[in-house]
Amino acid sequence: MSVMAIAALPVGMISFEVFRASRSSRRNRENRCGKCGGPLYAPGAVVGPSLLQGHLVCEPCAAKERRSLKRSLIAAGSITALTVLALATVAIWTPSQLGSHPWLPVIVTALEYPAIFGGAVAWMKRANRRAAQRLGLETQPSLSTRNDTTLAPNHSERWTPDSDPPAG
Repeated sequence: MSVMAIAALPVGMISFEVFRASRSSRRNRENRCGKCGGPLYAPGAVVGPSLLQGHLVCEPCAAKERRSLKRSLIAAGSITALTVLALATVAIWTPSQLGSHPWLPVIVTALEYPAIFGGAVAWMKRANRRAAQRLGLETQPSLSTRNDTTLAPNHSERWTPDSDPPAG
């Protein structure tokens, strides 16, 4: 039963992501936010839509996603640190519980977890760069304080994915 759950979870997560990405693409083609389906230029927003995970989203959704991403990265760092600490504690106090090489799980965890989380961040950045190139937008440097591409609103004309990006 647990093997089935282990196999089903990634398949379910990948299926949901594929569904979400296709829904976001469809909404973007209709000039709507890829997340909520509302207008890309949200009423009262100071800035225009942002690219997140390769899709255009309105500023309120982008702000929520940025906060969510920060919380997720903090949680990932905490999970990694706690796992390494727990394994190191077991390696020190009862090394026989971890087999003939008690420090191997500590080292593997310390190397593997950051690589997985870093790979996810790199995938998101790559998706944004490819979408920006597809839309003809300029991307910001990777280490800037704001790592997504933002379109400035131009109230005299509305940007669509089929038209040239707004000047400015």
